[in-house]
Amino acid sequence: METQQLKIQDFRLYLQDELLRRCQKNPKYSLRAFAKVLGIGPSALSDILNNKRSLTEPMKIRLGLAIGLKIEELAQYKSNSKKGLKQLSNSVDRKEFQQITLDTYAIISDWYHYAILELIRVKTFKTDLSWIAKVLGITKSEANIAVERLQRVGLLDITEKGKWIDRSADGLATNINGNLTSVASKKLQKQVLEKSIQALAEVPIEKRNHTSGTFAMNPDDLPMAIEQIKKFRRKIGRQLESNPNLKQIYQLGISLYPVTNIEENEND
Repeated sequence: METQQLKIQDFRLYLQDELLRRCQKNPKYSLRAFAKVLGIGPSALSDILNNKRSLTEPMKIRLGLAIGLKIEELAQYKSNSKKGLKQLSNSVDRKEFQQITLDTYAIISDWYHYAILELIRVKTFKTDLSWIAKVLGITKSEANIAVERLQRVGLLDITEKGKWIDRSADGLATNINGNLTSVASKKLQKQVLEKSIQALAEVPIEKRNHTSGTFAMNPDDLPMAIEQIKKFRRKIGRQLESNPNLKQIYQLGISLYPVTNIEENEND
């Protein structure tokens, strides 16, 4: 799984990822169903997943064996890592258009993490997890884990009075270093494309825009094109969010890729 590939040795994260994987495979899957598989009470599992209850070594082994892991596989995971989780929040560089580290990006690589941050700007926003899950079309477990992870990596603060504060540099911390490639980045872009295909089939044309362009270009100009696309994406984001009456969350996906495979020597 993604956290294993990026060497995040936290068994609590593994449990979260396993629950998310099952929810994505079956939208009707619930935390209660996962708790039954693990042989633990739903409330106890919820506390473990939300870092409200310590995860002892014997408990880690019992839960791991229940989902099919071997003892030698469990050895790579920490049973309790609250200190490590606090350290992760320091990895977020809070400059304009924050560059999210790969470890942090892997934790929040599902599309709805960014949608939740954007929802805070919507006029009718509710802090109720059931409402968030409903409007985004995800499970309550996915919403709950996403909110906890956003808090942990320093992109979301929830005050004692219950106010939600987006700490992602005005909602623009949605990119990682352009020189890095990761499984997490590919995962996110795949989800964005899948959501686009779904919208093409289900959303009325007056509420969406799907267009494309085909043109010849020199591959040497690709860096310049990427930079111009980045500037456009940021500019239109600022303009759209300047409206004080925000109502919905939209996803903008821009793709620029070759559709030919012409050998270099053919151009000589």
